[in-house]
Amino acid sequence: MEPSLEAQRMRLTATSHPVLPTINVSIHTGQLPGDPPLFFREALPVDAAGQQILPKLQVVLLHGQAFTSKTWEDLGTMALLATNGYQALAMDLPGYGKSPDSVSLKTDQNRVDLLSRFMESLGVRTAVLVSPSMSGHYSIPFLMKNNAQLRGFIPIAPVGTRNYTPQQYQNIQTPTLIVFGALDTNLGAQSHKNLIQLPHHSVLKMEGARHVCYMEKTREFHKGLIEFLGTLKHQTVMLPDKDGPGVGGGQSSSEGEDPSVGLFREYLRLRTVHPDPDYDAALGFLGRMAEELGLPMKKFEVCPGRVVSVITWEGLNPVLKSILLNSHTDVVPVFQEHWKYDAFSAVKDAEGNIFGRGTQDMKCVTIQYIQAVRRLKAEGRRLLRTVHLMFVPDEEVGGQKGMETFVKHPEFNKLNIGFALDEGLANPGEAFTVFYGERNPWWITIHCPGSPGHGSRFVENTAAEKLHQIMNTFLGFREKEKQR
Repeated sequence: MEPSLEAQRMRLTATSHPVLPTINVSIHTGQLPGDPPLFFREALPVDAAGQQILPKLQVVLLHGQAFTSKTWEDLGTMALLATNGYQALAMDLPGYGKSPDSVSLKTDQNRVDLLSRFMESLGVRTAVLVSPSMSGHYSIPFLMKNNAQLRGFIPIAPVGTRNYTPQQYQNIQTPTLIVFGALDTNLGAQSHKNLIQLPHHSVLKMEGARHVCYMEKTREFHKGLIEFLGTLKHQTVMLPDKDGPGVGGGQSSSEGEDPSVGLFREYLRLRTVHPDPDYDAALGFLGRMAEELGLPMKKFEVCPGRVVSVITWEGLNPVLKSILLNSHTDVVPVFQEHWKYDAFSAVKDAEGNIFGRGTQDMKCVTIQYIQAVRRLKAEGRRLLRTVHLMFVPDEEVGGQKGMETFVKHPEFNKLNIGFALDEGLANPGEAFTVFYGERNPWWITIHCPGSPGHGSRFVENTAAEKLHQIMNTFLGFREKEKQR
């Protein structure tokens, strides 16, 4: 049995406050739809300068009976993870905090499905799962059934460990850090006895600590947490798609979503939003894409803090005019109060709809370019002409510090561009609409003189008749162009 709520709270009154990271880390909140809706908090990884970077790993934090996701924020755990390069996601379990209770969670499988829904909706492919006490009702069945989705497991005196056989534990290959307080002679001792049957485990036993050892000795817990995460492989894990392993990018795992969708959602989470776009995060992501493609990427700082990057796939005849696939990395500002979900969480709902700033303008096109080249290379294809993938900043604010400056740069001329594809309109169907030019304003004045007369008569040669004929001509031309 877990200690009573009152007992746990009383023991924490004498707990010293943890040392929080000095870098300012933003904690974002959101709610996933479903039965039940799930409230969560998120901290994205940042570097020493506080700039967002790509995550080494994704850490999902559950909570005990007396607590909520806010506990991890208050302890500084989420900020600590973010400043060490990890994405932290903390959930309010159903019936706690801001997540309503649900009668649909009566079985272990129901709770496993809930955790799977949470991870899939937020683009978590292989998580490190942190699970104190009561949350063992969710994490231990998940470990038994879906351990392939876990990069690591950190149980903190969880419930439910007595329900499985030694053989079931021994079959699990997930690296595990078993955490418990030396004075926790109930769940701590019991869970330790059962969990040490896992073949790849280490133990963090906190002397002088009781059941909520991670709160009573937060510094010691944080130290053990970061050290354990450092032993895990830091790599993006993605599924192979129908074209075979490796075509989608990254490593393969047994469960998850299409790799192109995974990359798209990862790119959406980068906050390249005006007025202060995080271009460093985008450059890091694109650099990784170039490395995966096995292609060189050049960077040109056209203005202070504004870098144009170009990934080049050299053709069989590089003297020929090249093909340019251009996209911009910035997105327009967000007014979060008008959004259903956090604009940078890239939430995917049950119907497969993905919500995020930049989904259409134009991060989806960037991923299409990258994946098209990836597929062609995976098929062993070589193109006659060189293909350049260009990624420019500041398009949404006029491009003066982006493409407008770069086209005057000597390096632009060296690209030898003969044909370019740039931003277009999203198409809800399977077709790709290509536009050969942009509409430009052309103001004209049409003067239609005509015969006046009383409204009771059918006067010939009126101004309205002439205007009607002109409008029909315009609309006919529009339809003709549309059919082209």
